[in-house]
Amino acid sequence: MDLKQLQYFVVSVDSGSLKKAAKVLYTSQPHISKTIKSLEAELQVELLTRKYRGVEVTEEGRKVYEYACRILVEAGRIQNVRGSQAPKALSVAAVSDSRLEELFQRFYAKELPCPVRAQYIQCSMEEIFQHIHRHTAEMGFVHVDARQMTAFKQTLEYRHLEFVPLAEMEPLLFVGPKNPLFGAELATGKDLRGLQYVQMRDEQEALSIQLIQGAEDYRYYRNRGQVLVTDSRQMVVQMLLSSPLASISCGLSGREAGSEKIRGIPIRGMKEKVTFGYIKRKRDGISEEAEAFVSYIKMHWKR
Repeated sequence: MDLKQLQYFVVSVDSGSLKKAAKVLYTSQPHISKTIKSLEAELQVELLTRKYRGVEVTEEGRKVYEYACRILVEAGRIQNVRGSQAPKALSVAAVSDSRLEELFQRFYAKELPCPVRAQYIQCSMEEIFQHIHRHTAEMGFVHVDARQMTAFKQTLEYRHLEFVPLAEMEPLLFVGPKNPLFGAELATGKDLRGLQYVQMRDEQEALSIQLIQGAEDYRYYRNRGQVLVTDSRQMVVQMLLSSPLASISCGLSGREAGSEKIRGIPIRGMKEKVTFGYIKRKRDGISEEAEAFVSYIKMHWKR
């Protein structure tokens, strides 16, 4: 047994697919499969069940997965030993949120003592789970809507993580000067019917945004081609500024391009509360630097 076998197995479980794992590890799918089969032969247990659309971890595989994650984390710590005293670190993963980015920038520049190794990773919620589980991020900031919460908590329990809520909010409709609702104080369901949208991929997958209160929902709009999906928040901002497209979001801010250019409009009848907070490992605390950042967020968080 070697670390490469464990790494290939862990990444395959996290990805749910040998093909996706091969992309992450910059190797071929047959090589991933061969390496994991050699580990199964050595342990004399089946770790993964191969299916048409991917792989599923077996009961024995779950136990091996937990041990393998710990071994890989400890191996990484050994490789990173530089001396008797390691430098302090703050590693944050987060879904797209312009206010959080701004707070992190200000905190890093004005509040974070040196020397501190700091990193801020923007990624999807699923990638946040992986970063925290592998100890490549200390905390992960997410938005969770009310309808997601039950499944979200089950995922946390399975992965031995916990969620610390920091604020509750409602999604806003963001529009630029070319949108007909730019001067409106409220947006109604009738207003929303005629719009086309630009949405961040991670947010449109994470939030169960209802564009119309009733039977028609966000997926209906996306399937009709009324939604442009992107991984670039800069593209969202530019489309809002240069076209009639709108965006429903908890992660945007009117400060993106100046409050006079992009407006966040409340949606009448919006009942879906979205909780903003961070994920951490259940058995671990967070560092002094992370505690200080959380305190900074609570002090400066604004709509």
